[in-house]
Amino acid sequence: MKRHHMSHMHHMHHMHHGMGSCERCPIVCPPTYRFHDTFKECEVPFVHPIVNVNRQNIVNVPRHYFTETSTTVPGRNIYANPGFGGPGFGGPGFGGPGGFPGGRY
Repeated sequence: MKRHHMSHMHHMHHMHHGMGSCERCPIVCPPTYRFHDTFKECEVPFVHPIVNVNRQNIVNVPRHYFTETSTTVPGRNIYANPGFGGPGFGGPGFGGPGGFPGGRY
């Protein structure tokens, strides 16, 4: 298209030249830019810092401790049968009927 245009201008120049003294110079227009984009990868580092945090959490676990005390208080009167404390400390009357009421302490 550009060649056709120039040849047309050249043709017009000759045509006018033969008719008179009108001589035209070509007018150069500002360039038209056509962009043909290509792309190239460029690696950009993204740094992601990781901080490992060791947390020590306290869990309250019950641990039971027992304290012991002793005290002496007056009890009830117990009467032994005759023969209490006989041979072998288990002789007649110990733990038998009448030894402790109901056979219990």
